Amino acid sequence: MSLCYSYSNVLHQIRLQLNRFYCFLASCVIHGHRGARGLAPENTIAGFARACQVGVDGIELDVVISADDRVVIHHDPRLNETQCRDQSGNWIASDGPRIRELLSCDLSSYDIGRAKPGSKTDRDFPQQSPADGEWIPLLGELAAWWHDLRGSRPILNIELKSHPDYPDDTPPLKDYSRIIVDELDRFDLIGHAWLQAFDWRLLQLIQKACSRIPTGYLSCARAGESTIFPGGVSPWLAGFDPDRFGGSTPHAVHAAGGTFWGPWFGDLNAAVIQEAKAFGLPVHTWTVNESEDISQALDWAVDGITTDYPDRARRLVNARHLASPTTGSFEAQHPAHLRA
Repeated sequence: MSLCYSYSNVLHQIRLQLNRFYCFLASCVIHGHRGARGLAPENTIAGFARACQVGVDGIELDVVISADDRVVIHHDPRLNETQCRDQSGNWIASDGPRIRELLSCDLSSYDIGRAKPGSKTDRDFPQQSPADGEWIPLLGELAAWWHDLRGSRPILNIELKSHPDYPDDTPPLKDYSRIIVDELDRFDLIGHAWLQAFDWRLLQLIQKACSRIPTGYLSCARAGESTIFPGGVSPWLAGFDPDRFGGSTPHAVHAAGGTFWGPWFGDLNAAVIQEAKAFGLPVHTWTVNESEDISQALDWAVDGITTDYPDRARRLVNARHLASPTTGSFEAQHPAHLRA
């Protein structure tokens, strides 16, 4: 064997080992959107269990506040007519009651175990398996189920629903933040949950109330749903408009004290992701469902993906041999950014 060949072979082996090492360091966590909305009814215990069967790193869910100040898991401020049936099995009217005006004990009477036939949800998610008998859960019920899970538990990525234009849908924001932090503490979820929101005013209050809770600053520049108003002041952003920071949303999130940035996938590109990383901000994008989009997000080295199809994302992440965290803490899911 020639010395030249031997040297080349050694270099090749070193490169292989380095590639394996960097693949181990690289990671992208998968959070199931509203549980696993493409596979099971959204924001239900059955949906959260389905996400765990797939093998998610986190469960994304939405919360609102009931009339008796309990944290309720539901996406909309009113009962969703495409999801809710009454005790007689009838679909509720399109203008359902506001959850803020309902007592938490009344919510268990609604069956949310399947999408209304012919509805947009039914059309958009044909693979969704019904789970009749599922009810609108409280955060306390989710906590009890979560604590009973065996082995590694997924992080709970909780989106706080509020809207600056509709203050009657929520308690006053100071009360909202207090209720959320109190329930996380009561159910032993601090250290196991992230709080994210489009309403950055609420996140500012959460950070003052409990610095141990990671906060995710959501953003969207999509037409008709934008929370960012270039050239103006957005009611969503608590004064941290990107225009004040050279037009940079990652800079604005960093200045606001956010733990991570949660942009709509359509707003992303490789340059803005690198910009966020320069601020030490993990990028956790939503809602990424198509295989080509998931692959693009992985090519850009996002830190996390929220998806209605966590099974699809898991296959693509595993194919790249990306590392998965062993626990659900923020530190375990984003260790690189703690060193930034």
